[in-house]
Amino acid sequence: MGTALSEEIVYRHAIEGLFLRSVGKRLTPELKDRLRTIGLDLDVKLPHHTPRRVFAEALGITAHYLYPDVDAQEGYRRLGTGIITGLEHTLLGKALVSLWPIFGPDRVLSRMQESFATVNNYLKTELITHARADHTIKVSECNGNPGYLMGIIEAGLMRAGAKNVRVEPFDFNGHACAYRVRWDS
Repeated sequence: MGTALSEEIVYRHAIEGLFLRSVGKRLTPELKDRLRTIGLDLDVKLPHHTPRRVFAEALGITAHYLYPDVDAQEGYRRLGTGIITGLEHTLLGKALVSLWPIFGPDRVLSRMQESFATVNNYLKTELITHARADHTIKVSECNGNPGYLMGIIEAGLMRAGAKNVRVEPFDFNGHACAYRVRWDS
């Protein structure tokens, strides 16, 4: 049975990137069991897509499981940061990230917001440039907490050479969120 075109889905490579490369060895049998109860079985070949609802719930479970001593937003942020670290553990990712300092933070942020659309079929973004090293990025879906994308943005910009990166979420309504993104140039 195929996926309805209106179903919000996350593509397999995003699930693999988060759980197999980023979380990796910290993916304990207990965490796998908790994820399996919500419909994400990491012990079998992953399907081509996962429903957004399952992915959002898996993010929350994983953030709380791996980072129980911090608030939810910080746990999600750490998961997001880990995505960039996990990317660097792939041959293509390592090559790509090595080019980011050449591109510079402004260009990397622009590419990053375009890349968000390659991990699912529902996320819409808008990048508003106020000045060099000063942007707002609006996203249509944060999967339960703005911290996850916040971590991805922070880590990506730091790898691109940005100093004193500040990513401040605002207008989070449970789904959509905007981020003010600034750094010292």
